[in-house]
Amino acid sequence: MYRNIIEDLMQWHEKNTRQILYIKGALGVGKTWTVQDFATAFYPCMCYIDASEGLPLDNTELDKLLISRFSDEELAGGLIVFDEVQSIPHVAEFFYEYAKTHRKYSLCLIASTMDITEFEYTHSDAFKLIRMRPMSFEEYMIASKAHPFISAIRKNSDNPLTAPEEKAIKSMLKEYLMTGGMPGVISAFLKRKDYSVIRPLQDQMIADYEALLKKTFPDAMFQRSRRVFRSIPKQLSKDNKKFMYKVAEANARSREYAEATQNLCDLGLARKLPRLAGGTLPLEEHVDYKSFELFLVDHGLLRAMYNLPVDESLTLEDILSEKEGAIAEQYLFEELSESIGIMYYWVSGATARVPFVYEGKSSAVPVDVRFVKNTKAQNVKVFLEKNPDAKLSMRITLDQPAMDGDCMSVPAYGLWNL
Repeated sequence: MYRNIIEDLMQWHEKNTRQILYIKGALGVGKTWTVQDFATAFYPCMCYIDASEGLPLDNTELDKLLISRFSDEELAGGLIVFDEVQSIPHVAEFFYEYAKTHRKYSLCLIASTMDITEFEYTHSDAFKLIRMRPMSFEEYMIASKAHPFISAIRKNSDNPLTAPEEKAIKSMLKEYLMTGGMPGVISAFLKRKDYSVIRPLQDQMIADYEALLKKTFPDAMFQRSRRVFRSIPKQLSKDNKKFMYKVAEANARSREYAEATQNLCDLGLARKLPRLAGGTLPLEEHVDYKSFELFLVDHGLLRAMYNLPVDESLTLEDILSEKEGAIAEQYLFEELSESIGIMYYWVSGATARVPFVYEGKSSAVPVDVRFVKNTKAQNVKVFLEKNPDAKLSMRITLDQPAMDGDCMSVPAYGLWNL
């Protein structure tokens, strides 16, 4: 299935700088599939090594391994892929040195992690680092062969959707909210539009994630990390002002559970949304990193953890109102962070909460979610009153795009087109 990061891979290939291509992402987001598709399109072959089976971190021994499996022509002309390298100590340092003496090779590393090491950060010129996440709604529409509807959304600000277009797009959004963005689930569902295949695959992925935690960490840390992981759905459906460790475990020690939470984020299984204490630019100066909301990697998996029904009879509005709007906010977090980038949330005492705030060109932009139960328009109003420099706001609805004074109304199905 097509993924948007193919464009980044094409640019890397065309520049031919001999940077090491390094793709990171949570287990199951489609890293290997994407690299296989890319290699098929741009290389005569792919030389694939599964590093989870072991990999010699010695130039001579690695050369022997490659030569034993591939011809000189394949190695010189193909894409050499080392998959599942996340468990190999100092893997970036080794390939940094290895690449210096193997300039003719096109090297690609794939890791089931989102963590960027200090070495990778300080040697960023040697690596083309790409982080992968689950499929976006746009990518779901591409997989559904809905290109005319994608084009209609791109033109939507100038040309209103027709009634049939709007109906078809909302129907696809309903499907996507149930499948989630994991490529394996989407691929299985789209073969026959069979809703019965969705939940077993999602449940297996959740089990795989917990197995990954057990494999990765010592028992005590595994237990804490799993408790945090399992507490995410409960916390997202409550009106908490921040993620609470005591929900994961009544006697939780902050230091221990902060590490467990970060482990989930490093593996890509969860993502933090930090809290803003103020709304003037630059927003970075007002971030309270100790207070955050914790989202899951994927809205489909979140529905599975809630054991919510997968049923064709559900309406789009039904799903967006589930668990006090938790599914809606998870979906919006995924789409907005993909199209906008860095975001925060904001609260003011017990009176107001703005679920998402991002830094616009000249001021902060609060986001008002109007189809989520109990969301009040006054939340954004309070933010604007307390931060008079902020002029523009965004309202996410199920209606077509519009401008209402300084409020930009954006449909939930078109967030990827911001």
